Amino acid sequence: MTSQNKIDYKTTVEDEHWRDEEFQWARIFSSGDPAKGIVLLYIQKACTAFHEFEPSWKEGALDEEQVGFFRKRLAKRVRQIMVTMKNNDLDKINGAAELAEVLRSIESAKNLDELAELTETMHSVNHLLSDSLEEK
Repeated sequence: MTSQNKIDYKTTVEDEHWRDEEFQWARIFSSGDPAKGIVLLYIQKACTAFHEFEPSWKEGALDEEQVGFFRKRLAKRVRQIMVTMKNNDLDKINGAAELAEVLRSIESAKNLDELAELTETMHSVNHLLSDSLEEK
């Protein structure tokens, strides 16, 4: 499968949602704007962290006593996105306010359930930010 948007990139991803995401990432990375590429990279790292954390918690692989550790780690990833966006004049794009709200929710989470519940919110914010990076 090849992207139809002026980039030569071939994927093996068959799931339509994942394939569309991957092509969007390729377009952003090939846009010639390093700041957008790095912000996208940090967004994906944060989203991946959530998507790995949530099932680990649900499957019982984590201990509730680790809430401070995970709160700190997830907040650090989101903060890195926000600082990089601000440093590169991307802190006003669509999704930035929602990302700040995710950070507040991470920092105020009292338990691992509350952190796990943020996974889909982070995923939605990921899409908002990615769409905004592509449009800007």
